Amino acid sequence: MISLISESMLRYLYNEMSSEESAHFLFFIENNPAMMEQYVQMREGLDVLNNIKFSPSRSSTDRIMVYAALNRFSMQ
Repeated sequence: MISLISESMLRYLYNEMSSEESAHFLFFIENNPAMMEQYVQMREGLDVLNNIKFSPSRSSTDRIMVYAALNRFSMQ
């Protein structure tokens, strides 16, 4: 049951529910404080993940380029 609820939360957060499903989901979590708390935590986590910016270090890209040159990969 918990994995089904977590899956529903993810589907809602990623806008993968129909408007009817969304309405049912919102009704469910608004009337279940524990589920609302879990939903809020999941939404906050998703917000953090969406704001993280990653870029490889210069040494990582240099190693990749050396490896590509050794194996004659085309880097265009």
